[in-house]
Amino acid sequence: MAACWYCKTKKGKRYCAPIDNLLCPGCCGENRLKKIDCMEDCRYLEGVAFQKKREDEKAFSKLLESVPHGQYDDIFHDLGVAFMAGEIEAFVRDIYVAGNIRITDQIVYESYKRIYQIYFNNHPPEEGLDEFTQELMKFYSSHISLWKFNMERNKIGQVFLRLMISVKKMSGDRFGEFGYLNYLKNNLGNMNSKGQFIAEDKFGNKMLRSIQD
Repeated sequence: MAACWYCKTKKGKRYCAPIDNLLCPGCCGENRLKKIDCMEDCRYLEGVAFQKKREDEKAFSKLLESVPHGQYDDIFHDLGVAFMAGEIEAFVRDIYVAGNIRITDQIVYESYKRIYQIYFNNHPPEEGLDEFTQELMKFYSSHISLWKFNMERNKIGQVFLRLMISVKKMSGDRFGEFGYLNYLKNNLGNMNSKGQFIAEDKFGNKMLRSIQD
């Protein structure tokens, strides 16, 4: 039997559709609804826990909607925002490409969310934060002084919310759990003059897409 996708040490006994791989029971229980965007009909989920997660996500979605991200009012048009977002996404891309820390779009999404909640929504840090979130927190601490020089605190928080919107737009469906990460790998710093970028689906097929798609 194949090894668990997460820990690589125990046998993967449970098939996880969002990741399209096998997990051991321990990793399934530890990561479901936190680092995995679980399907509602998953046999290993408890209905109450799933409903609470969905309610929390719905409330947070209203906050995301308040961040300008349309064609003409996108906060990415602000040079300070674009610079900060580019630094964060380059950091994420390098971790993904190196492969030393196993991440998916959902893990990145949740880490962006935790950074926002800890530093901009007065949530105390959780115990046992995953390795990627810890590294992102270190990156935040080493760059926040420069970001504050360019932008006010509220705008810095909005950058993390705007990045979460990007993850949601580029992940799932045919692009699987790595759509956003593959976007960073293939395009960061290389978008062509026509506003096109390389999209990579979960089967490794690549195609040109427009930002307006």
